[in-house]
Amino acid sequence: MIASSRRSTAGFAGFPGNVPAVVSESGEVSLTIPAKPGYLVLARLTLSAVCRLTPLEPAEVADLKLAVTEAASDFVEAGGEEDTVAFDFRLDRERLAIELSGPARRIPAEDQELSRAIIEATVDQADFSDGRTLLAKRLEA
Repeated sequence: MIASSRRSTAGFAGFPGNVPAVVSESGEVSLTIPAKPGYLVLARLTLSAVCRLTPLEPAEVADLKLAVTEAASDFVEAGGEEDTVAFDFRLDRERLAIELSGPARRIPAEDQELSRAIIEATVDQADFSDGRTLLAKRLEA
């Protein structure tokens, strides 16, 4: 999914599978982590780094972190030992889009309803499907 032919790949030493982060010159960052709750901090840190390139206020960044955490909860804990969750951050002049993909799981309706309400209250657009969630936040300069 990386549009640029020039990209750098960096891993996080000490983590199983050497968690890869891919950064391209086109405003895209990709991160794949094990589908375990303890690794979500890496996605939140990556989001923070991407948000530094935007005009978003700290409160908006905090809201996005909450949305990403809620969206990722659909994929973590459901995964087996080898399952992963992928985060694709795409930044352009008008918006920041975040696509999450991972193992689909059944979530109790009341839990899913609350999680999606939180997500929809913190982002401008949200799209949910089995194994994939897309979040978008408009950037207003």
